[in-house]
Amino acid sequence: MGRIPPGGADLFSVIIPTTRPDLLPRALRSVAAQTMPPLEVLAVCDGGPPPDAGSWPFLLRTVGIAPRQGPSAVRNAAVTLSRGEHVAFLDDDDEWLPDHLAALAPAAERHLAFSDAIVTHEGEGWSRRFAFRFSPQLLRRTNPIILSGVAMPKRVFFQVGGFDQALRRYEAWDLFLRVQAAGAGIVRVPGTTLHYHFSDRSATADDQAMADAFAVFRHRHGLLDLPRASFASMLTDPRFAADRDD
Repeated sequence: MGRIPPGGADLFSVIIPTTRPDLLPRALRSVAAQTMPPLEVLAVCDGGPPPDAGSWPFLLRTVGIAPRQGPSAVRNAAVTLSRGEHVAFLDDDDEWLPDHLAALAPAAERHLAFSDAIVTHEGEGWSRRFAFRFSPQLLRRTNPIILSGVAMPKRVFFQVGGFDQALRRYEAWDLFLRVQAAGAGIVRVPGTTLHYHFSDRSATADDQAMADAFAVFRHRHGLLDLPRASFASMLTDPRFAADRDD
């Protein structure tokens, strides 16, 4: 595995789609605290004008897309506009710990790399570590990768066609499966560098929409008998007990 050389952090473009401008500053603060600063941050408002995000100690590019296109289209547009050789994804309601980019950089030079997370349910008031031993087989049983913890070469992203814009949910898992099928490599970097926040404002909170989207996703990948699981349920589901690294 190669290593991004000292000073090579300017290869990263950070992609943040947003529909919740009140949450965006927390995500941006976590980028500002990185020990390995990025080249730029693209904050893209889905369905409105460019977000008024203020001034930060990094290059912040804000974009507005209207009418609303959905997370796949917004992320694809941001990656296309980005200038870095690598991209790192962050949702507007999540935040990175300070060593996130530095930890992922060596693996992300050639592969899709991801880290472990702390999952917090804002409404129920609990937090737990989210960490799974990755294998290609596990990825076809459940999704152990939180998108806000992912960094990857932009060439790999384009090689597999980016996010499928027909999907508004399960689009990240769909991308990971296509990266795996292309042989591009997926690498877990053990260590908690992401804080994932879940609440009734999250896209995953709409259970009926998630169920409908899961049926489409499951059929697409030939996973017809696959049961549905959320990041929260995976923490206690006995089917994944042997895969958890907690």
